[in-house]
Amino acid sequence: MSAAHSEEPQIRVILPARLPELTPAVARALLAVLIEVTEVPVLDVPAEEMNRGS
Repeated sequence: MSAAHSEEPQIRVILPARLPELTPAVARALLAVLIEVTEVPVLDVPAEEMNRGS
């Protein structure tokens, strides 16, 4: 079966011509969301302190 004859509904995504500018507060909020949805542990230790311990 070709894509043209597919029984599944098609989804159309309309994107803006250019991306909106992010303020620091919005960028922090988006980063917090990404951290919450990932399963990768996040350390609350600055990189400098991690490097000193090794």
